[in-house]
Amino acid sequence: MYLNDRPVPLGSARQRAVLSTLLLTPGQPVTTEQLTEAVWPGKAPARTAANLHSYVSHLRRVLEPHGPPRQRHHLLRREQGGYVLAGDPESLDAVRFERLLHEGRALSTAGRHQEASRTLREALALWRGGAHPEVSDYTPGAHAAARYEELRLVALESLWEAELASESDVSVPTADLAELSARFPTHERFSLLLMKALYRSGRRAEAIDAYHRTRRTLAEDYGIDPGGELQGLFGRILCGEPAAG
Repeated sequence: MYLNDRPVPLGSARQRAVLSTLLLTPGQPVTTEQLTEAVWPGKAPARTAANLHSYVSHLRRVLEPHGPPRQRHHLLRREQGGYVLAGDPESLDAVRFERLLHEGRALSTAGRHQEASRTLREALALWRGGAHPEVSDYTPGAHAAARYEELRLVALESLWEAELASESDVSVPTADLAELSARFPTHERFSLLLMKALYRSGRRAEAIDAYHRTRRTLAEDYGIDPGGELQGLFGRILCGEPAAG
């Protein structure tokens, strides 16, 4: 975690789990029962409330190191419904990432591809590993992590779509898309963009090979054929249509 652009120590794994649970719903109360379920997904200890109070106290000292003692805290406070993590939403990477993702996609739709590319790169630069790893066994935490991973893939797709639309030199997009397609072999959008980049750079045979790799993987893993968009692009590449790139 960063505070004023400086990394701050967050303590033990369970203390980090408390903060991660609060970050799932910033600005909203999180009950003691929810924190207990997230921090101790198995059997909770006998002194659960005391342990949670200790973790929260330590987090308050980290988040507000210059806060006055024995006074109401602003960032992490106790309210009637539970503990609330307040503050400016823009201070959260997750919130900024989603905002930048939406802005980048809107710019791309408007044909402002270079601006879209810069905005999407700024969004992806906020990633420092998977989302909410401390509460991966807590159902809301697992759902949030899966959602953000899907959004990250959308951001990567959108970035390379913008790059292909704005760049005359496709060598960098081609290299990065080849890596993404290898890491996510059933993700058809990466295969489609890779095929476009390869075909546009004069590597027609490699674009055809990329299609067949995806087709075989989809058939072996899921017993399905590629979607209509991918098949359509493959057909246009086979016919040598300039628009396929």
